[in-house]
Parts: sequence; C-alpha cells; structure tokens
Amino acid sequence: MFVVHHDKMDSETKTELSSLNDEFEQSTLRQMLLRFRRLKEHRFLVAQLVKVNIKRTYKRSFIGWSWLIIAPIFSVIAWVVLHGAGIMNPGDTEIPYPAYVLLSTSIFSFFLGSYQASSNALMEGARLMVTVRFPHEVLVAERIVVHLINFIIPFLINIIVLLFYGVSFSWISILFPLTLLPLLALGLSLGVFVALLRVVAVDLARIMDRLLQFTMFITPVIYAPKVTMPILAQIVDYNPLTYLLGFSRQLLISGEFYEPIAYTFCIVLSLFLFLIGFGIFTKFERKLIERMINV
Repeated sequence: MFVVHHDKMDSETKTELSSLNDEFEQSTLRQMLLRFRRLKEHRFLVAQLVKVNIKRTYKRSFIGWSWLIIAPIFSVIAWVVLHGAGIMNPGDTEIPYPAYVLLSTSIFSFFLGSYQASSNALMEGARLMVTVRFPHEVLVAERIVVHLINFIIPFLINIIVLLFYGVSFSWISILFPLTLLPLLALGLSLGVFVALLRVVAVDLARIMDRLLQFTMFITPVIYAPKVTMPILAQIVDYNPLTYLLGFSRQLLISGEFYEPIAYTFCIVLSLFLFLIGFGIFTKFERKLIERMINV
C-alpha cells in the first residue's frame, strides 16, 4: 500500500505533467526510444509487478497454473463435438481438426490477449498512476510479460498435440515466434487506443471488446481459409488477421509461407497502426492523468 501526502502528490503530479509536455514536443520516434530506455531502467519494477500479478491470479485457485492448460482444451472439445456432430463443416484443414483448432485458437488468443492486456493496463493501474511517479509504460510492459507467460505454457501443449497427430516440424519452424510479432503489434496498437477510451468513453471501449472477440468468427480459426460462403469468403479475404494468423500457423505445421505478399502488407499495416496508436497515447497521456486525478 502506498501512503502519499496530498501536497507531495500534487507537486509530483505537476512535475510529471510538465515532463509529459516536454516529451510531447519531441518526435514520435524519439519518444518511443525514450520510453524503451526508461523501460530498461525500470525493468526491476516490471519484474516485481509481474510477480505480484501472477501470485494474485493463482494463489486462490485450487488447481492454479493448470487452468492455462484446461481452458483451451475445453474450448477445443466444444468445437470438435460440433464438427463431429456435423453441425459445422470446417473444410480442408490439412491437419487433423483437433490439432488445427487448438493451434489456431492459441494464435488468435495471443493476438486477443495482447489487446486485452494493453487495453486494461491503465485503468487497472489508475490508482498507482495518480499516487506514485513512474513511467506509465511500465504498466503495459508488465501486462504484456504476464500475457506472454500465460501463452507459452499452454502453447507447449500445442506442440505435444501436433507431434501426437504426426505433424513433423522443419527447421524453418523455429521462426514461428518472430511471426507472432506483427500480431503483438496489432494487438498493442488497438489496446493502447482503447485504454484511453476506458477513461473517457467506457461504452465505446466495451463495444471494441465485443468486436475484437467477434473477429474470431470472421478469421480462419475454427475453419479452413478456403470458405465456400461468398459473403464470408470476401470478409475473410479482406481480414488482416487471416494472413497474420495463417502465416504463423502454416509456417509451423508445414514450413511454408502462406500468402507472403498479403502477409508483408499486413506487417506494414500492423507497424503503421502501432505507431499511430503510440502517437495517440502520448498525445493524450497528459489529459488522461488529469482526468484520473479529477475522478
């Protein structure tokens, strides 16, 4: 618990707002480099916040970390049952459907988790932001690190399942982690923007949450990329997640590049949106703090 005198808090807040004004006058690239440098300087704080977050999440759970494995398995079972009952036809998935849907949902969860981690970081750390002076990007970094930990553990189950179904990995599969970076950038770009909305327009933030969850159904996650329904096929073709997710999946299971030209375009789009999201965040960060203080 932090105990701070109001006079001291007001003084530190004014100093911080003045510092933010100085940063705002710098270019977006210089601001980004500055914030990465500050993250490096505060890496111990990030590590401590990560430990606190993980302990708080699992200390009251009887089965603890096992939830990271149980949750995706139950989700896969539901889709496999629907497939087996003939309710849905996923098309030619190239590998057995249980392995396909488990891998695809894991990759999509990586993107969605990146968005959720960054979009909720500021509101959940609001009290800390207005009482203690520290770089606010620490909160986002802490959430992303926790998200990565929560992704890695169940992803190992993916590897075991793929091996069980006879999927052989090529040497190029080691590049799989790098293919997740555009998904991370896209999730962060949307997340930091919605993080601002959670302070000034909660309803819009909730709408964005629902829309991002819905994108799983217009992305080849539970069905193959080749869709027979004309309207859905057109939506899938124009959906950047189709190529970002499909490239990662195809690289891992076959060592092939899925739609490399479209994938390259989506990488550029993700990086562009990341820079836009970062710029919007830095522009309104000062007003965000003022709003939190006055709430």
